[in-house]
Amino acid sequence: MDFILDFFANNFYNCVWLAVILVAFCPTLESKIAIPLAMNTAIWGTHALSPFTAFILSFLGSLLPCYAIMLIIRKIKSKTSGFIIDKILKKYISKSQNLENHKSDFSKYFTLAAFVSVPLPLTGVWSGSLIAGLANLNINYCFIAITIGSLISAAAITLLCTIFENSIAYIFMISLVIIIAFMFVDLFISLIKSKAKKKQNS
Repeated sequence: MDFILDFFANNFYNCVWLAVILVAFCPTLESKIAIPLAMNTAIWGTHALSPFTAFILSFLGSLLPCYAIMLIIRKIKSKTSGFIIDKILKKYISKSQNLENHKSDFSKYFTLAAFVSVPLPLTGVWSGSLIAGLANLNINYCFIAITIGSLISAAAITLLCTIFENSIAYIFMISLVIIIAFMFVDLFISLIKSKAKKKQNS
């Protein structure tokens, strides 16, 4: 993992803010990685950002792609025969349908905000935006719900990093390892399900 620390230190030492925004912008990583990265003195030394600055930059960086994702997904959904949606975004379809099944509008947007607010792998702004784009909900209200969820998630991570300030380097590494592990497990499960369906159809 030292090569990751060296990469950031060698390329972004004089512009920590840019590294934080770029990482926060990335799917899955978002504030979960951007905040411990921003406050990591093992990488930045005296250039490490304060908790408040790390919170603001990570929150804004993670929120940047939200509206675009929802608009693009809705455009794809309306203009294609369903192949892209069914094959590539299949795992988000059931979540969007579950969201639509909530009886009240408040419950729908509250559930979306709660999903985004949980700082775990495969949740967050990107996932929430994909689900919102697939669901037949008001896009502006979805944006507000995702914004609130992202705000809560970033605040929780900032609080954790502030409380365990002396262990931020470990929090950064452990978070990165967990996210990578979750991605591999999710890919592995998807491959198994795909092979099982092929066997059933053959």
